[in-house]
Amino acid sequence: KSLQRQGLVTAMTGDGVNDAPALNQADIGVAMGIQGTEVAKGASAMILLDDNFCSIVAAVHKGRVIYAGIQKFVTFIMSVHIAEILQIFICVLGGLPVMRTPLLILFLVLVTDLPPSIALGMEKGEPTLMKQMPRPKDEPVALGFMWFSMIFNGLNICIIIFILYVVALRHFCDGFILQADIEGLDDAQYRVEQARTVAFISLVWADNLRCYTARSFTQPVYQGFFSNPAMFKAVAVAQVGLYIACFVPVLSDQILALHGIGIGIWGWAICLFGPLGSLVLCETLKIFTAMQVRALERKKALRVNANAELKGNQHKQAWK
Repeated sequence: KSLQRQGLVTAMTGDGVNDAPALNQADIGVAMGIQGTEVAKGASAMILLDDNFCSIVAAVHKGRVIYAGIQKFVTFIMSVHIAEILQIFICVLGGLPVMRTPLLILFLVLVTDLPPSIALGMEKGEPTLMKQMPRPKDEPVALGFMWFSMIFNGLNICIIIFILYVVALRHFCDGFILQADIEGLDDAQYRVEQARTVAFISLVWADNLRCYTARSFTQPVYQGFFSNPAMFKAVAVAQVGLYIACFVPVLSDQILALHGIGIGIWGWAICLFGPLGSLVLCETLKIFTAMQVRALERKKALRVNANAELKGNQHKQAWK
């Protein structure tokens, strides 16, 4: 009760009848599965089947891995969706042809973004995971440094792909970028679709690289690069889907309005600037998120120490 009054999460292990009240009072009561009494098991939230305390440590680690995976999933999916929404908003506001159609948006959500975001939930966890301070009960899933990552990574992908789209419009539309000017050109719709294809391919590549950078808020992208096979499978699915969408007749030109062949070598070459630019900026932002993570850990440590000191002073006053 003393620890709970300090806002801490408490766990209690026990095996006897006399342990039942404490097991029931604790946030997580853990009874011994082999030597524990039925009373202790009934009062507990969890039963340790092998009576091995190392299993508790493994369970805590697994729980932290799952929770960290959820945070990475939320951060990744929010950052790419912020970028995709802002790109369309800027096009509408600036009088440019809309960067992508509803079908392309659906393709991005289901094929490009969903598989990698699921794979993020299968991460094994970073080496420093068990060294982190316990989370307060009232701590939200999305923390300050995560919002920083969502917003600024979304902005950098948005800006880079938008610039690329403008360059593609100027190339394919005889130097024009506004909808009103392009409508007077011959084959205006086809020219816009070519520029959309360039932006779409580049965005898919950028999102696929973003899912690798989202695997850690502090570590560089090459750290543990091959530790999650599910990520490679997810990106492979997204890439296969991209090339099917760009090259399969009827699906590409009539349904999705993509022209993988029509953009030529120039179009495919310029697509590379999107993922490479976003990769550099995403990794650079980790310098600032790492600083915020360290500051948060120091704040948690100070909070725990302050609570412990306050409780100690209260005990001294009580003895006096």
